[in-house]
Amino acid sequence: MILLIADSGSTKTDWVVVAPEQTIAIQTPGINPVHQDDTTIDGIIGQGLIPQLGGVIPSHIHFYGAGCIGNTTNQRLSAILHRHFAATCITVESDLLGAARSLCGRKPGIAGILGTGANSCYYDGKQIVANTPPLGYILGDEGSGASLGKNFLRALLRKELGEDLLNEFYTSQGIDYPTLIQRIYREPAANRYLASLSPFIASHLHHGAVQHIVADTFASYLRNHIMHYDYCNTPLHLTGSIAYHYRHIIAEVAHGQGITIGTITRTPIEGLIMYHTNNL
Repeated sequence: MILLIADSGSTKTDWVVVAPEQTIAIQTPGINPVHQDDTTIDGIIGQGLIPQLGGVIPSHIHFYGAGCIGNTTNQRLSAILHRHFAATCITVESDLLGAARSLCGRKPGIAGILGTGANSCYYDGKQIVANTPPLGYILGDEGSGASLGKNFLRALLRKELGEDLLNEFYTSQGIDYPTLIQRIYREPAANRYLASLSPFIASHLHHGAVQHIVADTFASYLRNHIMHYDYCNTPLHLTGSIAYHYRHIIAEVAHGQGITIGTITRTPIEGLIMYHTNNL
C-alpha cells in the first residue's frame, strides 16, 4: 500500500508519500476549491505534484484542505484528483478534521489551528462534533497571525508602543504610513500581510507592551473559541506556525484560564502519517 497524504492551505500544500521503503515530502502551491477554479487546481496537480512523484502511483490519497467544507467542493476536488489517479481510493476532508486527527489520533480532544487564520473544534475521536465559527479575519480569527498583526499595528500606529519602535518598523519593513494603509485596505490578501508581521513581533517580545499584546491576542482566542467547549475536562491541542512559535506564551495564558495544553505542532503532517499508518 502506498499512501499520499496532503495538508493544504491557500498558500501551500504539503504532500507526503508513505511507501513501504520510503517517505517522500513534496510541496506545491496551495489548493483551495472555494477560491480556485478546476483549471488552476488541475495545473497544480498535473504540473506541480505529479512530476515530483517520480512515477510513484499511490493506492490511497487522503487530502485535507482549507476550503474543503462540504459535499460540493469536496466532490469537485475528488473528481480532479481522480482524473490524474484513476485507480486510486481518494478521500477529501477539511483541514480542521486533518488537524484533529493529527493532534488527537483516535482520542477525544479539543483541536485548534493557529496560522494565518484560526479555527477550533471538539473532536470525539472519530469526527468533529462541535465547531465555533472562526468568522474570518475581519469578524473573528482571534489568535491568528492576521489578528496578531492587526492588534500590533493598531497599537504601533497610535504610538502606544513608542516613537522609536514605530520608526524601526517603518525602516525594517521598507514602508511608510500611506503605503502601509494602501497595502492593508487597497491590495489583496491583507490577512496574509498582517500575518507576515509575526517575525517582527516575535523579535520584540522583550518589549513589555508587545508581549502584553501577544498575550491578549491568545487570551482572546481561548475566550472566544476554546471556552465554548468542555475545556475544564478536555486538553487543548494546537497546530500551525503561530501556535508553534508562540507556544510558551500560549501555555502560560492557557494555564491562567484553567485550560490544559496538550500537543503543539508546527504542521499536521507527522501526526497524519501516524494516524493513517496506524490504521492499516
